[in-house]
Amino acid sequence: MAEKRDEPGGAFDFDEGDLAGAQTLPGAIVCPACGGMSTGQYCNGCGYELLPDDAAHGQFPPVGARVEGGAGKAVTLRAPLPAVPGAARFLAMDEDLGRYEVLVTPKSADRERGVLARRTEARAQLGEHALSPAWAADQGGLRYTVTRLPDAPSLSDGLAALLADRHGGEVLEAVRRWVLPITSFLAGFHAEQRFFGLLDPSEILIDAEGLVRFREPAHPRDAAEAPLAVQRRRAPRGFSAPEVLGHCGGWVGPRTDVFFAGVVLYYTLTRIAPLTEAGLSGERLPPPQVYAPEVPPALAAVARRATSPLPERRYADCRALQEALLAALDNAVLRRNARHQRLQIDIGHELHVGVLKGQYSPVNQDDLFLAYDAPSGVGLFVIGDGVSISEYGSGDMASACVRAEAVELWRRIAGQDDISDGPTEPGLAEAVTVPGLPRRPTLPDQPSQRRRMINDMLDTANRRIADLVHSEMPRFAGPPEGIMASTAVGVVVDGNHLMMFSIGDSRAYLIRGGHIASLMIDDDLTTQLLRLGRAPSVARHVPAGGALIRCVGEFEKGDDDRLIPVPLQPGFRDITVLPGDWLVLCSDGVPDYGGIDEEEAEENIRRAVETATGAPWAAFELMVLANRGGGGDNISCIVLHFLPSAATIVETDPALPVGGSAVA
Repeated sequence: MAEKRDEPGGAFDFDEGDLAGAQTLPGAIVCPACGGMSTGQYCNGCGYELLPDDAAHGQFPPVGARVEGGAGKAVTLRAPLPAVPGAARFLAMDEDLGRYEVLVTPKSADRERGVLARRTEARAQLGEHALSPAWAADQGGLRYTVTRLPDAPSLSDGLAALLADRHGGEVLEAVRRWVLPITSFLAGFHAEQRFFGLLDPSEILIDAEGLVRFREPAHPRDAAEAPLAVQRRRAPRGFSAPEVLGHCGGWVGPRTDVFFAGVVLYYTLTRIAPLTEAGLSGERLPPPQVYAPEVPPALAAVARRATSPLPERRYADCRALQEALLAALDNAVLRRNARHQRLQIDIGHELHVGVLKGQYSPVNQDDLFLAYDAPSGVGLFVIGDGVSISEYGSGDMASACVRAEAVELWRRIAGQDDISDGPTEPGLAEAVTVPGLPRRPTLPDQPSQRRRMINDMLDTANRRIADLVHSEMPRFAGPPEGIMASTAVGVVVDGNHLMMFSIGDSRAYLIRGGHIASLMIDDDLTTQLLRLGRAPSVARHVPAGGALIRCVGEFEKGDDDRLIPVPLQPGFRDITVLPGDWLVLCSDGVPDYGGIDEEEAEENIRRAVETATGAPWAAFELMVLANRGGGGDNISCIVLHFLPSAATIVETDPALPVGGSAVA
């Protein structure tokens, strides 16, 4: 059963039945954020600041009370809102269903240093972004400060609407409607050397023109105060950075605002309910494409960087985030509107056993194939990573089956039965495109036909594995799960249009402008559980979470003990590339050993590629990077750098003895 999560707009939902049930614990208060019961000022479950004890014990008015202010002004208290100690807040309505916020404080409260004074100071600093009280009244020893709420929805309401319409709407418009205003607002304060650190999406109102206003005035702080010391803080569930919850030293500063804007972007892209893992220092949020496979890669890259659990890996402030966000939006529009054209491609690749892996297993179980015809702009690039442990066969044999079928597919695309060019090393691709082909390589016109072409290639590789097993064991007595297998990741290039495909956990990265985005989804148990709605903290800790649920090498057994190949279900994604883009295809030996964790590894991959003088050098640096990190797995990568058609392409010499080389 999928784990239940709160809706974005449900942070302040209140059920009087819940409050009655809380009386079973003396002094217990129901948390409006997560529904848990706690007896202190802060929720034991999520850290949210609770209604003060005196509000629970009757010092303040109950829900349903009527507040009159003279001259016909009156509102009815409808629901409690979180408030600081010594005060109470309510959502109220008048007879015309106008919405109000009512702050209730004791008349005897210190007017110069109390809640009202702090609110007045915050409103002065917020300027047009704060709401001014409409009227105030004194009743029974209490002061009621009533503020009219505009019709603008809250940020929580906007995210809840996106969640309710997961498959509708336009993602770029949603980002412009909800993410850009709050990012621009924070960037303005950061430019003035001020930050917030503590923000609540339910208190932030954004109108149709993008004006940000606060229901509960947020208190900006001078940058000189950062980082704030560790203290107990109100922590809205799913939006609070780890440091707000006391992790990462608890030091709150401008990068905390970056995290808040980043998770707003993340939920806008994925349209999922807020994740409690957003506040855990050891839990990076899953890639956005896990929940929304077609999310624009540039926006996904910005969201991933902004929501890093480690503050030093985020943008320095919201000015840098705003700049990256605007560039990502422009990038998405350019990709959408780009006409079909041929680009030059600088190609590099490496295939290495891995310095540590080679010491105990000298056979390289990775394999690759690449072929590209520059005049037509058509190419095929494939990487296969053989599964290391199998009871029948070996990973290198399985990945060789993938490569062999890629060779056959290219022969069909190129319209020639034999385009081999001399002897090749065992286990390496044997097809090399050479000038003077009888005709230009051609691809099917329809995307569905191209996907069927790749499906057929992988299914045939699957059958080839079965044939290899049956050549030695006509009747297979063992379980089909023990058969040798391989991942496959690749791309069919048609000018600036790419059709990505993947089965297993090999990777495809798009790199541009200082950002890196993973394009495909891992076919492992953890990712499958995430897509089914399990919480990341649960999915990532299941036994054998990295086990592949899809790969080349899937079979059932017939009654005659013959293997029956299962039709494979690779993932596909269509991408339009722009001049300047880098595409990296690699086995998991690169990200697994490219850094201390996945986030650092991806940043190291990006840096190695963007600082290289060309694709061959970039591929070499990736191989060196993984080996410097230990080289505990086989390493294979293909790097493509897309250049304007008028640029000079850096070509690999076909005469060099390189594995899997095929360039025009």
